Amino acid sequence: MLMNAEFLEAKFRIGLPYDEFVASGEPLGHRPPWDERYGRLALTKKENELVASFTRKLNILCLTGTWCGDCALQGAAMQRIAEANPQHIDLRFILRADEQADIIVPNQINGGFRVPVTWFMAEDFEPVSRIGDRTLSRYRAMAIKNLGDQSNVHAPPPSDPVREVLVEVLREFERVHLLLRTSARLREKHGD
Repeated sequence: MLMNAEFLEAKFRIGLPYDEFVASGEPLGHRPPWDERYGRLALTKKENELVASFTRKLNILCLTGTWCGDCALQGAAMQRIAEANPQHIDLRFILRADEQADIIVPNQINGGFRVPVTWFMAEDFEPVSRIGDRTLSRYRAMAIKNLGDQSNVHAPPPSDPVREVLVEVLREFERVHLLLRTSARLREKHGD
């Protein structure tokens, strides 16, 4: 469910930058997966150049958990992307906790309270996109492992599953940026 700009901006304002969010978790149990994945997900030169070319502001809010492995993977990937263009990408994290029920409850995925859930917003916090739970490559791997021949997965597992998640997250950033870059509303606003 896309939320309205005023609501998303308020949630964004209470969100934490990556380092503060990761530090808020339990140091020995939660932090190591985030640090390990962050260390593995440096962008290539080509990926850096792509992100550096973004000219529209993206505000990104990720509802997540410090305890969650898939959250650590996607969160670290998003942080690496945001670092490549801090002028145009502002990324914040909020912890999935009871005090965030007003954003959690209306944004269930398949009837459950999943994490991570990420909202992409324009410069004025107008909602653009929402993604949630695992990426396609993670679901393919789960289907092969859990369903075997009945999984209907027709793509081979990636050679580097961690890096593949970065690629998938980067594609969503690029998609949203291009949506904003070609937006008639924003083109008129910016005169381009």
